[in-house]
Amino acid sequence: MSNRQRTEGQARRDFIKICCFVTLLLAAVLIFVDNLLPLIKVDVSGMLFDILRLIKDIALLLGIVFGAYSFARAHGKTWVIIFWIAVALYVASAILGLF
Repeated sequence: MSNRQRTEGQARRDFIKICCFVTLLLAAVLIFVDNLLPLIKVDVSGMLFDILRLIKDIALLLGIVFGAYSFARAHGKTWVIIFWIAVALYVASAILGLF
């Protein structure tokens, strides 16, 4: 048996895959909860749902940030600056959406 080691790139891709899966799962549940349960008069507000939405937003950010950064870095300094501004705006809106 060979003793293979994972490279940094493989580990990053696995992390991105996990983040994408968590985002998909939470988005599906939250869309269901936000759209269907109010129709049958079930209250979907509360801290639990707010925390799940924040986790979904963070997982979405982590799932897309690596690919977006690679793209920005390949296109120059201006694109990298735009990338960091977009990340800051996304994080701020995700956190402020919690309150």
